[in-house]
Order: sequence, then structure tokens, then C-alpha cells
Amino acid sequence: MQAVNRGRDHCYNRAVPLAERVRALAVSALVMAAVLWPLTWHADRDSFPLSSYPMFAHNRRSAVLTAVYAVARDARGERRYVPPEVIANREVLQARAVLDRAARGGKKGVAILCGEVAARIAAGQGGAPLSSAVEVQILRGRHDAGRYFDTGELGEEKVLGRCPVTR
Repeated sequence: MQAVNRGRDHCYNRAVPLAERVRALAVSALVMAAVLWPLTWHADRDSFPLSSYPMFAHNRRSAVLTAVYAVARDARGERRYVPPEVIANREVLQARAVLDRAARGGKKGVAILCGEVAARIAAGQGGAPLSSAVEVQILRGRHDAGRYFDTGELGEEKVLGRCPVTR
């Protein structure tokens, strides 16, 4: 059986009317224009659902990150980062918001959160990695991400509060 070349006017086993081909071309052109349109915007403009992805389009001014976080220390002084579900819940950004709010609350806010986290660890939350913890610290750290990922070196840390894990 020999294949029959029906040319550009056929699709599978049927002829494609000119109107349908024009409509397909117009829809394709509109979709391409919508995808490329953000490239014409100013670099700082961003709009849903069309985006120029400015968070990836610009160089960061600095790789230094300042964050508030919690660590648990064992009797030997070894530290383990307290996971988000022990601080608030499984959502990392919500745990970060809880830590930031406690830090903004000053010593009282940090003491309350520190005590809650220590009580959760004492009750067994955090599992085996935190089972030997004797102290919780709430820290504000300023770290150079490049240096940390290259060498493991931590930056400056300030202890905002500390409390014992009482079992």
C-alpha cells in the first residue's frame, strides 16, 4: 500500500478548510504574543498571570541572609536546627513568621516561644534528632549564603533567648 501525499490542505484523513487553518494560526499567534509580551515590560514590572519573573531576572545585591531561627543543643553543645513543625506547623514560611513575630515581641515574646518549643521537644516532638536536647536557643543570624554553601561557615549569630528542655 502506497501513502498518498495530500499536501498541506489535509490533516489526517480529512481536508482542512481554509477558515479552520486561519483560526488555528490566529490562536497560535495570540498565544505566542501573550507569552512574549512581558519581555516588552520595564524590568521591575510584574503581573499575574503574565510575568517577567523579576525575582530571577536581576542580580541580587547581596547573598547575605538575616533570619531568626531556633536551635536545640545537647549536653555536649552540639546543635540541631529545630524543624518547622516543632515551632508552628509543617509550613516553613509560617514557622518563620512565628519566629519573626516572637523576635519583634522582644525578650518576652522570645521567652514565650522558647518555652513552648522546649515543652514540645520535651514531649517528644522532633523525634530522635532532638531527643537529647537540653536547651533551646532562639537566634538571629546573619549569614553569607555563598560562603555557607562553599565552606559550611556560619556568619554572625546573636542569642535572643534560651531556655532549658525539662523532661
